[in-house]
Amino acid sequence: TMRLLSFWETQPGNSSGNNSRSERQTKHDVILFLSLSSDCVDSYIQTHGNVLADSADYEAESWSLTVEHKFCKRQDKRAVKRQDVIYELMQTELHHLQTLHIMAEVFRRGMKEEVQLDTESVERVFPCLDQLLAFHHAFFTAMKERRQSSGQPPGHRNYLIQQIGDILLRQFSGENGEKMKQVYGEFCSHHNEAVAFFKDLMQHNKRFQSHNSLVRRREIPECILLVTQRITKYPVLLERILHYTQEQTEEHGNLSKALTHVRDAIAGVDLRVSEYERHQRLQEVWNRMENRSAAKLKSGNTFRKQDMMGQTLRHQGMLLWKTATSRLKDVLALLLTDVLVFLQEKDQKYTFATVDQKPPVIALQKLIVREVANEEKGMFLISASSAGPEMYEVHTSSKEERNTWMRLIREAVERLVCVWNVPKSLTSQDQQICSSLEEKLQIYTELSALSERTDAALLDISCHKLLLQASELASPRGPCLHLHGLRGNSLQEQEKQRNLEKRKEEVAAAQRLREQLRQERERWERECQAKESQQVEQESQLVERERKCLQAAQKLRQEREELEEQLEEYQQSLERLREGQRSVERERERLEDQQKLLQAWTHGRQSSLPAVIPHMVIPLDVQSYLISCAASTQQWKSPVDVITRQDRQRSLNELPGLHPGQVQTDIFHQKKSNYQSVHKIEYTVTRCVLEVCTGNNQS
Repeated sequence: TMRLLSFWETQPGNSSGNNSRSERQTKHDVILFLSLSSDCVDSYIQTHGNVLADSADYEAESWSLTVEHKFCKRQDKRAVKRQDVIYELMQTELHHLQTLHIMAEVFRRGMKEEVQLDTESVERVFPCLDQLLAFHHAFFTAMKERRQSSGQPPGHRNYLIQQIGDILLRQFSGENGEKMKQVYGEFCSHHNEAVAFFKDLMQHNKRFQSHNSLVRRREIPECILLVTQRITKYPVLLERILHYTQEQTEEHGNLSKALTHVRDAIAGVDLRVSEYERHQRLQEVWNRMENRSAAKLKSGNTFRKQDMMGQTLRHQGMLLWKTATSRLKDVLALLLTDVLVFLQEKDQKYTFATVDQKPPVIALQKLIVREVANEEKGMFLISASSAGPEMYEVHTSSKEERNTWMRLIREAVERLVCVWNVPKSLTSQDQQICSSLEEKLQIYTELSALSERTDAALLDISCHKLLLQASELASPRGPCLHLHGLRGNSLQEQEKQRNLEKRKEEVAAAQRLREQLRQERERWERECQAKESQQVEQESQLVERERKCLQAAQKLRQEREELEEQLEEYQQSLERLREGQRSVERERERLEDQQKLLQAWTHGRQSSLPAVIPHMVIPLDVQSYLISCAASTQQWKSPVDVITRQDRQRSLNELPGLHPGQVQTDIFHQKKSNYQSVHKIEYTVTRCVLEVCTGNNQS
């Protein structure tokens, strides 16, 4: 074990870090299992040491690191990328081949020699392992030889693989492609069974449990999973190689064909796995049925449990069968090759369902499927058989499941109709052949009459004709049977030729369908890319709109703040205006109070004047009045001066104990101004009266 550990650690892929962590752990745990037998270790190194030694050429992580730096710099960028992908294909193929060798020479041999399991049990864990080894060993050998022949110069570490498409096309097409479908189809089909059987061995086989390294690590299921996943890696690698290959070249065409073939191989493997899984489900249902289970058909025949195993399961699922009383009963529906079977479970056993005395087995030959009106989960099954029509109403759990059932049932009916039409077509073709042979016999008869052959020849021809007529009376295909006896080899060759032509036509139709599917997929991929680019553009537009919206929101926020500031200033100005209005109102009230005080004062002063003022008496005789006025003009003084002096004296008298110099200047001047205004008014009134009087005298 220590020798193999040191040998394994020196191999590339274990120290460079190129493999994933799980793969390195798997290969390291494989070495632990080798401790079961030193002979197994020696045999493994001697038999497959060259395979492990090949990994020395694939120690680097990429092609760019395996060749000289100057040589890599001289190559085109696309050429470097292409060589990197080819290198990755060869590197992963080598790792896969090493995994298969470990499974064969370590696990399988250890289980045989140390655990002493029988060959059948080992084959259940590792089915088709030898075929897989041969298949991938030939593939890797072809690629390795191409690498060795592509050295620049030959034998040098620098190499450039120009052609790889022919190897890939040869590997995934023709006989190799069919072998790949068969081997991987069988291996992947038994994947779940192999893992389940391995777990069962760990639980119930004491000898198997005694080897702690195997039981603790559980690496066998992981290796099986790696093998099943390998086939799905080829399309990805081939697409990358094709991407970096120049178009309109032979290499590009070979790679395109190889990619198509590998996809067909994967589809074939998936189909085989699906068929096997359906067969296993049918087997499970069949095992849970009672041995004497049987159902009476509408035609009077009996459908037994044994009749189910001769058919293929197309689909299965739980349905709800609606009874005459509108109750829904759970049933298991099995869509087989030519019948639809309803089963019900009772005590963990399946029996034929019995609902309203209707047959639980429906022939697909004349079955019609219709939707239930106003019921998106229901469908009608109408059996228009010759024994009498019968209608079933069943429901599913969802609308999608209902549509799936309807589609599969219709496809099965169409397929069955085509199968039933084949005998009719063969019968019509046989009749045509018989008529042609009759014409040929007639020609022979005429020729024999013209050439005057012997009576024996005529008798032979007559016998042939009588045999032909007798065979026609016996059965529609009777002539063909007798003619087979007469000229069997010719008819067999014609039948083989016809079957071969039909197969060729079917293959051509399948290829056309695959080409259509490929074109449809390419169109769908282009549409997806266009939608993705459109979505990216829309996302960028949305980001731009979002940015503009954020800017607009920021601008609106700033404008709102400015408006709030203006509103605050307006409110402050309005408050100051209201305060000014209140001040003006108080000032007006104060002035009104002073005016009232002035009026009272004026009235009091007028009441203190003499009752009759000589120069104020307006005589009736204007001339005498004027003479008196002129006479008294020299004696009369301005009322303003009189009022001003008197008021000033009175103002001083109203402030007892205070000297005029001690009175506040503003109050004194205010009162003085008021007094002067009053004096001017009185003086103006007096002058107006005098002028009016004088004017009247003159007129």
